[in-house]
Amino acid sequence: MAGAAVEDRRAVTAQVIDTVRRFVEREVIPVASKYEHADEYPQPLVDRMRELGLFGATIPVEYGGLGLDYTTYAMIVEELCRGWMSLSGVLNTHLMFAYVLQMHGTPEQQARYLPAMARGEQRAALCLTEPHAGSDAQRIRTTAVRRGDHYVVN
Repeated sequence: MAGAAVEDRRAVTAQVIDTVRRFVEREVIPVASKYEHADEYPQPLVDRMRELGLFGATIPVEYGGLGLDYTTYAMIVEELCRGWMSLSGVLNTHLMFAYVLQMHGTPEQQARYLPAMARGEQRAALCLTEPHAGSDAQRIRTTAVRRGDHYVVN
């Protein structure tokens, strides 16, 4: 019985990767350079990633995700990067936060956020920048100090 489960998982992985590969070949590669040079957010590609279910790749099935293992996820990222590395960042940051929510969120938080995240209706992102830091978190100098019921940001 375990062998059948392994074969089923391999078949699912092959189908997912084939789908992502076709998406990259047909839809990403032809326009990646245009988006990169225009410094334009690739909303149509992100919409297609949502339609393909990629924003739910590693989110458990019970929350509406695909419930894929991390090996398959790594293969998805590899295919996306083959077409346009910048596109993988949209998915990676989203699924990093989904993972944190799965591991450390309360059951209520998981029930509230994971289904919409799996559908790509709500997406997580990482915003981390300062004039002299870019995305280097160790160079961030901004602080937030609690004062009563609010925070003061320097």
